[in-house]
Amino acid sequence: MFFKPVLAAVSLSMALSSSLWAETITDDVGREVDVDLPVERAVIFNRYSVEFARAVGAIDQVVGTGASTYRDPDYWPEFSEQDVVGQGQSEPNYEAIIAKNPDLVIMPRNGVYEEAARQLEPFGIPVLVMTAWDTLKHVENVELMGHLFGQEEQASDLIEYYVGYQDLLKERLDGVEPVRVYVEEKRPLVTVTPGSGWHDMIRAGGGENIFGDIMIEEEAASRGNPNAFTIDPEELVERAPELIVKLEPGSYTTIPEEQYAATWSELIDREDVLSTPAAETGNVHVINYYLAGGSSKITGALQIAKWAHPDLFEDIDPEEAMRRWIEDFQGLPYKPGMTYQGDR
Repeated sequence: MFFKPVLAAVSLSMALSSSLWAETITDDVGREVDVDLPVERAVIFNRYSVEFARAVGAIDQVVGTGASTYRDPDYWPEFSEQDVVGQGQSEPNYEAIIAKNPDLVIMPRNGVYEEAARQLEPFGIPVLVMTAWDTLKHVENVELMGHLFGQEEQASDLIEYYVGYQDLLKERLDGVEPVRVYVEEKRPLVTVTPGSGWHDMIRAGGGENIFGDIMIEEEAASRGNPNAFTIDPEELVERAPELIVKLEPGSYTTIPEEQYAATWSELIDREDVLSTPAAETGNVHVINYYLAGGSSKITGALQIAKWAHPDLFEDIDPEEAMRRWIEDFQGLPYKPGMTYQGDR
C-alpha cells in the first residue's frame, strides 16, 4: 500500500477500489474509510459541514442534506425539498439517501454514523465522520473538505480567512484576564459546557465560560448535553457572569428588531439575570445564531471579544468578518444587524 501525507492531522493512504483508486481516510472518530476521489455526489448532514462544502466551491456536488439544514431555504437556494434525505444527523432517511446514489455520506461525530454505516454498507455507500461544528478542528476539516471534492485552492482561501482572525484574537488576548461569560441557548436557563463548540468560542474570544467546570459525564442525563445543559437560576447568580449572551434563531441576514427586543426584554427582566454583574454594567446581548456560528464560530469569537474586551477590539467589526463569510464564501448577499442590546 502506498502512503501519501496530504492533510495535517488526517492520515491518508492509497488503496485499490472498484473504480481505479480510492483513498483510505482516517476520520474524526478514528475509523478508516475508503473514499473514491474526487467525490462527485455527496450527502452531507449538519449545516456547518454543508457550509464548508459551499465555501470551498463544492455545493453542486452535494445531492442531499437534512431538513434541519434546509429549514432556512433562503440560506440554501441550491436545495429543494427533493434534496432532503431525513430530519438530520440523528434521523436520516436511508431509502432517500440510497435513491440519491451518493459516493459518500458525511456526518458529525454526534450523529448516528455507526447505524448509518451499517445501513449503507450493503449498497457500497461509505460514511465518513467529519465534525465541522468543532471549532478546534477548523483547519483540518476545511483541508479535508477541499481534498474530498478536489477544491484545495478555495479551501486554502477559507483557511487563510479563518487563521487571520484566529491569530488576531490570540495576539490581542495574550496575557489578558478572561471575562466571565454566560451563553444561553434559545430556551431560558439552558447553557453550554466543555465539549460544545460554543464553549470553545467563548474561550477563543477571551472569555471564561462560567459553566466551564462542568463535566457532562458526571452530571445527571436529565440535565442535558454539552450544547444544552439545564441550570438553576441560583447557579447563574452564584457564578456572577460579567457578560451575558443570548443565542437567538433567525434568518441568515437579520433577526427582526421586534424579535430581538422581545427576547432581550424577557432576558433582562429575569430576577436571576438582574442579580449579575453583567446586568449591572449593561453587558447583556442577543446574538443571531448565524453570526455566532459563522466559519467555525470565528465571527462569534470576535463578537465575544468585542463585548468582553471593548478597549482591545475597538477597531474590530465582527459583522465585517461575517459579511466576508456570507458574501465571499457563501455567495449570498449580506445585511447587517445580527446583534441587539436594549436600553434600560
